[in-house]
Amino acid sequence: MSEVLVSVYGHRPDSVPRLVVIDTATGTAREAPFALPTGFQRCMGLSVGERWIHVLAVTADDRTSLVSIDRSGGTDALVHPLPGVLDGHSVLVTGEEVYVVSSGTNELVRFPLADGRPDAGGRETVWRADASGRDTQHMNSLLRMDGRILVSAFGESPTGSWIDAHDGYVFDVAGDGPRLTGVSQPHSLVERDGVLYYCESGRRRLCSEKQTIVTLDGYTRGLCWISDDLLCAGTSSGRVRGAGVRYRTEQCAVWIVDAARGSVVRRIPMAEFGPEIYDIVAL
Repeated sequence: MSEVLVSVYGHRPDSVPRLVVIDTATGTAREAPFALPTGFQRCMGLSVGERWIHVLAVTADDRTSLVSIDRSGGTDALVHPLPGVLDGHSVLVTGEEVYVVSSGTNELVRFPLADGRPDAGGRETVWRADASGRDTQHMNSLLRMDGRILVSAFGESPTGSWIDAHDGYVFDVAGDGPRLTGVSQPHSLVERDGVLYYCESGRRRLCSEKQTIVTLDGYTRGLCWISDDLLCAGTSSGRVRGAGVRYRTEQCAVWIVDAARGSVVRRIPMAEFGPEIYDIVAL
């Protein structure tokens, strides 16, 4: 097993975005020794390299920045505003470029990296769920798999509320077609041995493209492998429909799941850090 990093946040005005480190061997959780700079409401997607931990950080009005944190603690966090990215959800940083899901504009965008910094002038739209320029499909996570980029999205909601969106999909950007359809609120794409795994959040499930693995107590979101057999998954407290943002319970937790057996190995409570988990990555 290993340590994982979890992004935790809430939509309530008093919520503070937190980065939490979990020792999956002992089941203990602690705040990370590094934190986001002030001014952000949500910490969303994570991308980890040898030196840098990259966090997609979002303000209350949905402006999005890439925050790069030096794992050694040798330098202060670097904040890179991403123009044209609204309500950014997931991020993938490679050696020469950074991909970002801009949920608020229905786009997957790419920025070239220059000296480790996103070049705002080089912004390029890689794919659009539609041409509306607003969040009509709720694109969220992305994955590079076999050299291809996959993106998950809720699809259109019959009522206009994402609670009622149940015809989600995973789209193969390079192949220009869907890989999966009919998924209820997909999130958190990961891969193992050429097989796609994901959270079917609307049905509280962890799934592979072949089968359902397990159903958990809470809104499933956040997923990573920590060994050949074990998945680390997050569940968030459910939001209550209506004016403002309220939560049904404080069920935020991280789970260790045996993927082959479809069984829970451990549940780690996370409510002390916040009501929602977005992403989990291995450190």
